[in-house]
Amino acid sequence: MFLTDGSFPTSRSYINNEWVDGGIKLIDAKLSSYGEAGGESGMAIPGFVDLQVNGHGGVDLLVAKSADEIRKLSRSLYANGVIAYLPTLITGPQDVSLAALKLIEEVRKNPLPGEAQIIGTHLEGPFISPAKSGMHPVKYIKDPDKSFIGEFLRAGKISQVTIAPELPGALELIKFLTDSGVVVSLGHSNATAAQAHAGFDAGAKTVTHLWNAMKKKSEGEPGLAQVALERDDVMIQLIIDEVHLDSQLVIDSLKQCPGRFIVTNDAVSAAGIGEGVFPFGEIEIKVENGKATRMDGTLAGGVGTLDKSLKLMWEYGVGLEDAIDSVTSRPADLMGMGHLGRLDLGSPAQILTL
Repeated sequence: MFLTDGSFPTSRSYINNEWVDGGIKLIDAKLSSYGEAGGESGMAIPGFVDLQVNGHGGVDLLVAKSADEIRKLSRSLYANGVIAYLPTLITGPQDVSLAALKLIEEVRKNPLPGEAQIIGTHLEGPFISPAKSGMHPVKYIKDPDKSFIGEFLRAGKISQVTIAPELPGALELIKFLTDSGVVVSLGHSNATAAQAHAGFDAGAKTVTHLWNAMKKKSEGEPGLAQVALERDDVMIQLIIDEVHLDSQLVIDSLKQCPGRFIVTNDAVSAAGIGEGVFPFGEIEIKVENGKATRMDGTLAGGVGTLDKSLKLMWEYGVGLEDAIDSVTSRPADLMGMGHLGRLDLGSPAQILTL
């Protein structure tokens, strides 16, 4: 949660990715000075940047009917320490997705205080594998189509697109999007190692929720996850919440990609609310014991917080700076918005206690 006005005797502050001893002072909820008289606990850190948000605070992006609902979602994220994010649209009817994008754009272009800033939109579909669709309705999945994506590019700021590289026409679309300034992420994919390499060679820079909705180690032949981990030119996005992935798999994976991983929440509408039944696109999901699932038990996104992910990484033995960067400066840098993920004079600040 972001701090309001006053002096805070933190032990140190993470200023522009470097530690500075002492407390901080805020005026108008913005950092006005650091290196003040400090205390023995608590660290001032930047706001979080989340690249995969399907919903939050009771709002699902695909069923939102007004800009006010998008603002409610943005305020809920801000209340949980998120300074900027990518609203993420899963696969759905084209007209519904375009209507959601229109609302997102209205809010992105007219930000208000107390809201997490919208960087741009993440299209998580529809160019994904039916075999690894997860929560995405299979009936709306399509092969890569330049004219289809063109309608979205004209309608708003598309910052990231998830694509399965093994689909017909995928490599050509990856090159087109990359040349258009869009970050392409490989995911929801049944790709072989060769197909994954081809996708990254075509311009994809990152991977969507590593190990989820892609070949598992138990499936034999290496696939997208293994290729992403072995390539130094790929930024790894993954969910760390003790629900989506086994802790040991997370630990083993992070050891293979120090300095090049990004943690997301894959948040759904229930995030920031609690337990109950909530909308997710065309279906409903239920949340029990911190786990979101479809009514049939299929995992359905995240309801955790990035500060919890930070603390889990600390427990897993990840270096503190590496962990903080994974939810602040690193995702901001991937989106070309590095200033958002760094704490400096004039920035909002929050306190991390481990």
